[in-house]
Amino acid sequence: MHYQTLGNWYIWLPWIVLTLINPWIEEFYWRGLLFEYTKNWSNWKVVIFTSVVFAFSHAVFAVNSKLNSGLTVIISTFIMGLIWGLVYKKTNSLRWIIVAHFLVDFFNLSAASFLDLYEKGHW
Repeated sequence: MHYQTLGNWYIWLPWIVLTLINPWIEEFYWRGLLFEYTKNWSNWKVVIFTSVVFAFSHAVFAVNSKLNSGLTVIISTFIMGLIWGLVYKKTNSLRWIIVAHFLVDFFNLSAASFLDLYEKGHW
């Protein structure tokens, strides 16, 4: 267990800041802006397109992070994109998607994982 890494302010502060800001920015872009831009497309086409781009963007931007790379991350973010896209289409609201994204970022210790402060399978 690497819980001692969270004892340093320079680890938990970016984690908390990222967790509070990132869901808003990403969801306003992925589900808000892109869904608005593709509003003339069929629902399934929009949901699948944005989910694929969402998944691959996470793989590209996490290129230096061992934990946030690979097929598992692409598949999991694709599934999250599908679910969150369907929720957005059903509710026409980003509220619950932002909450879900916050929970994912918070519980996967996003800053610690992007900084590679622990190894896959050892946390």
